[in-house]
Amino acid sequence: MAYFAITSLMETLHLNFLQPEPPFPLDDLEAQIRDDNENVSLLPEFLRSEIANDDEAMKDLEDLEAEIRDVSLKVEKKRIEMALGEGWTKLWLHGIVFNQAVNQTESSSKNARDSVQSCFPEDGRCTLLIPCLAEVKQKIVSLHGNLGLMQEVVEKSEIDAGAMKDVEAQIRDVLFKAEERIEMELSVINLAKGQRDSVRMTASMRRLQGIFNEAVKHTDYLKNELIRLAKADLEPQNITVMRKFSRKASKFDSRMVGCEEEFMKILDQLTQQSAKKRRVVSIVGMGGIGKTTLAQKVYEDLTIASHFDRRAWVSVSQQYNVEQMLQSLIGSVIAASRDELLEQRNVMDEQRNSKDKLAENLRKRLMGQRYLIVMDDVWSTDAWDSVHRCFPDDNNGSRILLTSRLKEVAEYASSGNSPIYMPFLDANESWNLYCNVFGKKEFVLVFEQVGRDIVKKCKGLPLAIIVVASLLSKTEEKVEKWKNVAKNVIDDSNEACSEILSLSYNQLPHHLKACFLYFGVFPEDSEIPMKKLVKLWAAEGFLGVVKHRNMEEVAMEFLQDLVDRSLVIVSKQSHNGKIKAIKIHDLLRDLCLREGGHKNLLSVIGGFTLPKRCHWISINPQYFNIKHFLELFDKFHSLHSFEFIDLSIEAFCSFKLLRVVDMNLGHWNFGCRNLWDFGARVLNTENLIHLRYIALSINGKKFPLTLMPVEHWNIQSFIIRARGDMLDTSQAYRIWKMPLLRNFYIEGIPFSLETSGVVHRHLETISWLDPICCTKDLFTKIPNLKKLGIRGRLSSENPNYFNNFVQLGQLEKLSIKDPCLLSVLRSSIPWTTSFLPNLKKLKFMETNLPWNAMWLIAMLPNLEILKLIHACRGEKWKPSKRRFCRLKRLVIENTRLRYWNVVGEHFPMLECLELRKCDYLQEIPSDFSDINTLALIQLNECWDSLLASAKWIQEEQHNYGNDTLVRSKDIWYFNEKGEISTLKEG
Repeated sequence: MAYFAITSLMETLHLNFLQPEPPFPLDDLEAQIRDDNENVSLLPEFLRSEIANDDEAMKDLEDLEAEIRDVSLKVEKKRIEMALGEGWTKLWLHGIVFNQAVNQTESSSKNARDSVQSCFPEDGRCTLLIPCLAEVKQKIVSLHGNLGLMQEVVEKSEIDAGAMKDVEAQIRDVLFKAEERIEMELSVINLAKGQRDSVRMTASMRRLQGIFNEAVKHTDYLKNELIRLAKADLEPQNITVMRKFSRKASKFDSRMVGCEEEFMKILDQLTQQSAKKRRVVSIVGMGGIGKTTLAQKVYEDLTIASHFDRRAWVSVSQQYNVEQMLQSLIGSVIAASRDELLEQRNVMDEQRNSKDKLAENLRKRLMGQRYLIVMDDVWSTDAWDSVHRCFPDDNNGSRILLTSRLKEVAEYASSGNSPIYMPFLDANESWNLYCNVFGKKEFVLVFEQVGRDIVKKCKGLPLAIIVVASLLSKTEEKVEKWKNVAKNVIDDSNEACSEILSLSYNQLPHHLKACFLYFGVFPEDSEIPMKKLVKLWAAEGFLGVVKHRNMEEVAMEFLQDLVDRSLVIVSKQSHNGKIKAIKIHDLLRDLCLREGGHKNLLSVIGGFTLPKRCHWISINPQYFNIKHFLELFDKFHSLHSFEFIDLSIEAFCSFKLLRVVDMNLGHWNFGCRNLWDFGARVLNTENLIHLRYIALSINGKKFPLTLMPVEHWNIQSFIIRARGDMLDTSQAYRIWKMPLLRNFYIEGIPFSLETSGVVHRHLETISWLDPICCTKDLFTKIPNLKKLGIRGRLSSENPNYFNNFVQLGQLEKLSIKDPCLLSVLRSSIPWTTSFLPNLKKLKFMETNLPWNAMWLIAMLPNLEILKLIHACRGEKWKPSKRRFCRLKRLVIENTRLRYWNVVGEHFPMLECLELRKCDYLQEIPSDFSDINTLALIQLNECWDSLLASAKWIQEEQHNYGNDTLVRSKDIWYFNEKGEISTLKEG
């Protein structure tokens, strides 16, 4: 977690001090402290003018001064010593005496003037107490520079894990502690700044100066340690690597179950007569999914044995040794030549030869032979590069079969050919594998039920099933013993699998480790939206600050890398293959929980389970009274719940370091009507200055609640979901006090926004906005908006709001729910110019448009996706001569469309057609068969005649050589009794 600690602290420094307009500009803080002291220095003049003509007040002032001096010295000494330390107390007390005397000196004596003034330094100021902020600035820059260099060394060097372990732990502990202390002091400064408490502010700045000094010293040392280790790692070493994981994997081997389609596909690619050139076939999948077992089944198949002259198998593993790999391959080839006795003596001699001689010997033995080489468990492209030149290409159909967890390795070795991906076992296959371990298929009913329950929990992962079944097969067949084993066996099986699964985690690049462990905050088997994950990763500081890079692009690279490593599963894709949602296998999630817990990063709690001090808290749906654990919770960074829980929102006020709030909230006890009155009762901005992401879904109803955001300098995403009658959004304009805000989403009721006084270049998403607010003034203040949602009825105050979209040149996605939209579209919109030039996705909902209005939409130059959800009225759509030149996906849902006339040229680039709940439409126009780009027709809740027309189009497309797919769900038809029935899948 060293890399995460480095990145997190770098971003904290950047957000709070180093960005162009930081929330804590040191010059401003210094000026405020000096202003407060300036007020103190003016007090003697004030006294001089007020009591110049009042001789009777002299004696009173002298007595008052003495009394004030005695009391204040006692009281203030204690307070100042606590804040500043005893060393600064005397210097500060001069100012304290004057401050306490101000309101009691209006009638003081002229002759006391000199006595009172003598309590102060010569100029009346306490400048010695102001920390050297120039030095603080320099330390911040130095610290940031050290962190940047450490980040580069950790990321680019390949330091031995054993040598790195201790230094990594030091980096993690030192930087997490420094970041915590910095953020706590910033919270104090923010509060003192608002109250103009220069005593507290100065004290905090002093402590902050010490923190930075200490952090620079620590990072100087750690930076040098990293550089030393990196240099040592570059020195040549003689290392003997034991491939223990490859050997251990063999004890899990069992007869292959499932994957028949993959087996036949591999068999075909290996024996294909038409492909004479040497070819690499790759199998990709997560650890424990059965790659090695499948490869072994192929290797031992009689067809393969008779087809190839030579066969050889080598297990590569994570830390490979080239000499050992070559020796293993030569040994396999010799055994395959049936001259084992004659050649065995030469093998012993060759083991003493150099790597180059071994490579040359292997190449000579394979020359002119049709061979099959299996390279199992390849972790890097370097491993492939180190031996692939030993495999000659004699145009005789030789093959290499490679298994890997990493897609990039498989594609690299296969020269870009698509790998074969291993699927999880289904329920029947899982049970069959379980039975194979036992060597029988029939069990006493009670034991069968125990076995099936366990198999179900293994979620189709072969390795887990084999380990669990092996444990049970050695247990005496007594019901109580089996139930006791079953009760604990899942944990045991996870531990047995973890050695293999942990390899994938340990092999991750440093920048991906925190990203992977973060999946532990999500519930088991949950589907995680990609867009949400990107926002959370950014808020947690995983993505860092990358110049000239879009945050979403960086996150997608990270996510795709995890997918390619078989650590997460793509559960939902867009029509063009982009990731929309992902899942993680339960065993891998368990790995996240274990590793996250060991590193004090993650705690999942429920009921009255005591959480650990950590960065990320995830709350199970059981009742959990967070107030009981405030002391444990005061330092965590994120709080998650994914089912509605009863939780007092007022508790949030205590979480000073909170960055992320992602919660579903049920009934609550607020004690006030303004739930989102952040400045008063809930989510108090004085405490939550580090908040970067808030997403709350609210279930339940007590009374209307006021949405009242206030100044959050670092917040990036603000998302609230609730019923419309629960929210008062009249204060939504306060988001303009959030300068880094990127996403603002309020579901349940459209909100109004007053125009900002400054341009907000970070804001990219706004939903759902009232049409009355869609003014030119507003849109010119948010020029980089990419996604906009509009909901509400057309207002006479802003009848031509669509025209104002011309100000949104970067807009890519637009959703509108407005029953009066037609009159807006017919207004003087500059369709023929570059209107919305970057708009790619348009969604209309309940817009009551006539079908003939679609010709206007067709004029959008780069529109790729059009969704019409209960959007158009009428039964007939006859497209105009205008074409949807770039449209790739068309979705029509919940419509009375009955007659649809279209020719292929209307949608020349269409790839996907989706029809949902089109009750009246009987067929898809036959001219869709002329669209060469059409790849998918998806039907949901439609008539069987519509499905029949889709099948006809599919057949016609196949005749043209196109691979158009037809998918269907919930298709209606009349059964033999004349009743409407539903075909679930088709």
